Amino acid sequence: MYRQYSFLLIFPLLITFAVLYQMSDGDQENSSINAVIGDESYIHLFGHPPEKDVPDAQRIKIHLDYVESILRNRPVEHLSALQKKNRTRYLDLLASYSAAGEFPYNDGHPDNRRPAFISDDGNICAVGFLVEQSLGRDVAEKVNDSFKYSFIPEIDHTAFHEWVDRSGFTLEELAMIQPMYGTIIHEVVKENRNNISLSYGLGSSLAAGANILYLTNNAAEPWLFHSPASSHWYGLAAGTGSLLLGVINMSNNKSFIEPYPAGFLCMNGCTLREVTVTNHARTTLSATNIGLGLFSIVRAGYHLLNNTGEDHSPSGIGITRVQTDPLDPGSLTPALTYSIQF
Repeated sequence: MYRQYSFLLIFPLLITFAVLYQMSDGDQENSSINAVIGDESYIHLFGHPPEKDVPDAQRIKIHLDYVESILRNRPVEHLSALQKKNRTRYLDLLASYSAAGEFPYNDGHPDNRRPAFISDDGNICAVGFLVEQSLGRDVAEKVNDSFKYSFIPEIDHTAFHEWVDRSGFTLEELAMIQPMYGTIIHEVVKENRNNISLSYGLGSSLAAGANILYLTNNAAEPWLFHSPASSHWYGLAAGTGSLLLGVINMSNNKSFIEPYPAGFLCMNGCTLREVTVTNHARTTLSATNIGLGLFSIVRAGYHLLNNTGEDHSPSGIGITRVQTDPLDPGSLTPALTYSIQF
């Protein structure tokens, strides 16, 4: 006999939802504008995180203006006179830098967003601009040579350390200023590359065979299984496997940034493009696996809940009497029970 716990029939859906959640969570990329406060500036202004299509320049300006306001209102009594003077001057420079809006971009680092001291177009980052205005462009370029994509605490350059000591800022405050820049996309390309891997094709074939084997058996008198219950538990397992196989492989779009192919003629100095690759063949196969799995799960669940082919009554609520005093056989009181048939 097989225990027919009807609540087990929701397991395939629970597992599917868990897989979908993990997939969506795993797809999230770090898109914050700053390593210290994230998108606090944008949320403070609009009440919600930025959408994917918000222009990078807008996010950077909002961030720089927000941090400037915070730093201007912090106590400075502990600073020397020189540090106070420099701090005020650099915050004024930061305001003018933000207003100009000539920001760098991530021109080669594989991360989605990354600091860039000086990008290939010559634009310098916010902290780099402050260094440039006080020490000169040549010092900023020397820092860039070794620490182009570094976060502020990672910049190990003597001239930079000396500048920090005199600036009136802490390393943490400079890290708050430093934005993380995205890439400049000059073209979005969508391509469909139909391809089903050997492992997915083989797995789909095995899953389809298992489901077809179950679906071709009579619900009450299966020709392959020794009892209807064993047939339907098998169908539930086969359907769940097929459902999960389809769900895991359904989301197959991949986006990546790449340089333009060699010899490609592009106007206005464009260098990068975003390519989104789809796979319609695998999507169709995944939908088939999901549909076949759901059909088996529904069929198996229906017959398990209705005890198809069994001659005993299904599970249910009943009334009994329980002994409240273990030393008194006559101390019986009515009680509700829930019986599970085997």
